[in-house]
Amino acid sequence: MTTEEYIESFLPSREQVENFLAKATTGSLQPNRGWTHDPELGWVHDDTMHEGDGVNGTRTYYNYEKDGARRVMQFADQPCRLHTYGDSFTHCDQVNDGETWQEYLAGHIGEPIRNYGVGGYSVYQAYRRMRKIHREGQHVADHIILNIYDDDHFRNLDAWRRVRFGRSTNCGFTLPHMRVNVEKGECIENGNLLSAPEDVYKLCDRDWSIKNFKDDPVLKLVMATKAAAEGAKDLEPVAVSFGLPADQVSNDEAGDAIRKLHTEAALFATKNVIELTEQFVAETGKKLMVVLSFNRANIRRALAGESRFDQTFVDYLSAKSYPVIDMRECYAADFENSRLDPDAYLKRYYNGHQSPAGNFFSAWSLMDKVVEWLEPKPRPYS
Repeated sequence: MTTEEYIESFLPSREQVENFLAKATTGSLQPNRGWTHDPELGWVHDDTMHEGDGVNGTRTYYNYEKDGARRVMQFADQPCRLHTYGDSFTHCDQVNDGETWQEYLAGHIGEPIRNYGVGGYSVYQAYRRMRKIHREGQHVADHIILNIYDDDHFRNLDAWRRVRFGRSTNCGFTLPHMRVNVEKGECIENGNLLSAPEDVYKLCDRDWSIKNFKDDPVLKLVMATKAAAEGAKDLEPVAVSFGLPADQVSNDEAGDAIRKLHTEAALFATKNVIELTEQFVAETGKKLMVVLSFNRANIRRALAGESRFDQTFVDYLSAKSYPVIDMRECYAADFENSRLDPDAYLKRYYNGHQSPAGNFFSAWSLMDKVVEWLEPKPRPYS
């Protein structure tokens, strides 16, 4: 498959773009499973219902406040001092509004927690939403939780989400992203390429899409991965795109080498987002907490004692003065008290995303650190 053929294979239809641009109205739900265009952030959520992806194959319902936060259930009439940002593990896909880890935790500490997570977000998108919510000033909080999921690092580098996955997804559109040169220590912020709603239709145009994405670093990575599967090993295009020396992984199998280059560039981008976030909280007088979340497969590896893909990032965070909670460690510690095998143990907590039980586990894993962090203490602790 040529680069041109690959791009052509995942172009959206005009109907898909139309659904993406649509908003929920009184009496109707957003038709793109809730993902809708946002000029700066790429996309945000709108009221919707997902058929059959909840516990026991049930429907799940998603509703949002006027400022875009997921519906606040606990203590909604009280001032909020804690905001949470991240992707679907922050938003809490596959559970209803009252079953998120924010709502479980809010119920315990006796005050609201606003959930600004959005499915499919990168760390960089979460950071930009954090700034946008503060800038708009509808709800200003002095405590920020940035939740980073394992794929979020790689999403930092995506300019058009479909390029990496090669298929249609509900959030498979353009987004703000970063371009990195690891060797030079450079990380450049880039806005959403298609900020005007009418411009999103350009993605349906084969020639326009090829012209604008043929040199995309993530596209070069994808094409190199496809070539590696057929026995080729040309790391140079990938290495050059991310400013990395190809010879540091030249002895690895081609697929492994490409993944290592991608991972190093992605983690480097996240380190830069962390620094931007630190600057933001310092400028605005806020306090920061970072939470690391993982998919079921990576938690399964933790339970088996396997090495982690993000070790350099964890080492980087270890020197920070603010709280960092690693859910991989939380699950591993809890599993030591279980007599179940790893798969049976995790089945209770994961339903693709975290189940209501998984979100409850996350809330209780965060509880002590959050209570210690908040000043003055929450009412149950004052």
